[in-house]
Amino acid sequence: MEARELHIHLDPGKRASDDIYEQLRALITSGALKPGDRLPSERAMMAELQRSRPTIREALKRLEQGGYVTSTQGASGAVVQELSLHAAEEPLKDMIQLSQVSLQELNEYRQNNDSTIAAWAAERRSDEDLAAMRQCIAQAEEALWDYERFIELDVCFHSLLAKASANRVAIIVTEVLGNVEKETLRNKMLTLSQEERVQLGRRILDTHRIILTAIEQQDSRAARSAMRTHTEAAGRDLQL
Repeated sequence: MEARELHIHLDPGKRASDDIYEQLRALITSGALKPGDRLPSERAMMAELQRSRPTIREALKRLEQGGYVTSTQGASGAVVQELSLHAAEEPLKDMIQLSQVSLQELNEYRQNNDSTIAAWAAERRSDEDLAAMRQCIAQAEEALWDYERFIELDVCFHSLLAKASANRVAIIVTEVLGNVEKETLRNKMLTLSQEERVQLGRRILDTHRIILTAIEQQDSRAARSAMRTHTEAAGRDLQL
């Protein structure tokens, strides 16, 4: 497989590795570089862009961490991958870490987004959806003293809600945001004692149960209100 020719013109006002990463990512997300295409080797990119090997490697490492490319030891160049949800998460994580998006903004968005999803779930849920959500809550109750497991089940509950909404955009957005906020909850848990972690987990479970009750009763208004209460509480509880 021959490497694809790149058309990258670096901006001298930008950090080189950031500029290379951003331009390669744009070529991938625009479809100019397609899954299976091979990038030039590090040596070829060094010659073409007149940049050092560490600079090229840093850009390629970020692309690989984001799921855009994969590198095989001994191969002549990284290969473009099919875009996944992971590729959508990484830019948002980067923006939060760089304070371009605040956790307050993210929570404000989820107050409205998740409330609508809960209302849809109340209207559209199936018996299978209800059974899955009940099981998730029961497992989370058992995992109160295992905060890593509890975090996974907290995200799972919101994913199941999105599935019950029968809206594919809601499912995708919820998964992306859930995996980003998973780190926020983990970082908060690490600041707490074991007893405090359990207390926080119980508060989360209490609101999950209220949301589920509204969905069981197919009360979209109550589900919307319960979810807003839940996300508002999360905004307060997860402050570091």
